[in-house]
Amino acid sequence: MSKGHVLIIDDEPTLLEACEETLSYHGYDVRLQATARDGVESVRQETFDLVLIDLRIPDTDGLHILREIRSIDENVMAIMITGFPTIATAVEAVKEGAFDYLPKPFTPDQLLIVVDRALSQKRLAEENLLLRKTLRFRRGFEGMVGKSRAMERVMDLVEKVADSDVSVVIEGETGTGKELVARSLHRNSSRHDRPFLPINCGALPENLLESELFGHERGAFTGAHTRKPGLLETAQEGTVFLDEISALSPNLQVKLLRVLQDRQVRRVGGQELIDITIRVISATNENLEQMVADGRFRDDLYYRLNVITIPLPPLRERVEDIPLLTEHVLKNLNSEHEKHIQGISKETMDLLQGYAWPGNVRELQNVIERAFFLTDAEEITPLDLPAHLTRQETLALSVDTQLPFPQAKRAYLEPFEQEYLAKLLLGCGGNVSRAAERAQVHRSSFQRLLKKHGIRPRDYRGA
Repeated sequence: MSKGHVLIIDDEPTLLEACEETLSYHGYDVRLQATARDGVESVRQETFDLVLIDLRIPDTDGLHILREIRSIDENVMAIMITGFPTIATAVEAVKEGAFDYLPKPFTPDQLLIVVDRALSQKRLAEENLLLRKTLRFRRGFEGMVGKSRAMERVMDLVEKVADSDVSVVIEGETGTGKELVARSLHRNSSRHDRPFLPINCGALPENLLESELFGHERGAFTGAHTRKPGLLETAQEGTVFLDEISALSPNLQVKLLRVLQDRQVRRVGGQELIDITIRVISATNENLEQMVADGRFRDDLYYRLNVITIPLPPLRERVEDIPLLTEHVLKNLNSEHEKHIQGISKETMDLLQGYAWPGNVRELQNVIERAFFLTDAEEITPLDLPAHLTRQETLALSVDTQLPFPQAKRAYLEPFEQEYLAKLLLGCGGNVSRAAERAQVHRSSFQRLLKKHGIRPRDYRGA
């Protein structure tokens, strides 16, 4: 096994041969180039662990080659070879990113010492980076699972902005895990030992939401029998997570803006101004920028909240994460319920990865939990999945003209009904009344359709 892939760029044939002989003998894979152009082209074509560059080479200089190479691969280690070693050249080489320099003439032992030291340093740096990423994932990103490039970008953004006080807006479709990202931002910040208080701005009427956010004094309204501090006050030194920020009424937008500008809050029915020091993280499944353009959201509040945007990808755009997510959910379920479902069959995984997941990760979690409790086998099979997943392909089937019209129509429409009902219930969190209202179908008729297709609303609650 090679100890490392090394490129040497030098116009002296004897030196190239001597270096190749020494390094190859000691287990290195060596590539030689006599010109700057060929050396740079080699870096474009291959990945090298280390490049040795002659400081003086015809038509250019080694520092120029070093700059070009590092613009192609910023992680490559470089050592400058020079027949005129001076402190000035050494300093300049290090400034340009060189690890060290090797003065001519040098012995095979001197060459090996410098090369071994450079590659040992590179391996150590890579191991430290891997360790930091592993620890970061284990300690600060619980619940955020994924190896896709899209999720790596999310985690990198979280890591960069977590330990600051800037306001963040997390954008993403319903079920993509916006609160998980908010909690990760909090856990990875200096506020991690202070409160993290979430509130869904779309779940409460305006008057109750105002009281929850700002608090109220005794007698401020009917039923206010005692003084109650609001979330913005209770979260002192911590983080407030405002989910569905787009649902704030114009009146509350004005009040929240004032609080964020002045860093002071006044309870409903009170006169005292209370100083607060908090971080605000918001989330939305709507386009806030478009809402501002439409006049439905204040632009000054938008700019106050949206210093940094973290966009969350929908599950259909990171299909490669589905196996990891299912494994994560199953592992937690096995631990909680002292069961041992070994995994998911290949056919089942193909179905999961071929589905569009309108409810995103939340829907996937719901499907896996349902299958976990239904299966009697050691692994989840297509029989354990809801009908709308196992019959995805039937909607694309052509009409069977061999059947009488009533039968053909029924065979064609039933899969549509199943998928429509399942997706509608998913979007309504299993609430039959709300789903029937959206479908513009009487509730009793809607329930008959559910019964006809064996769809249970409780399977979609919390999804």
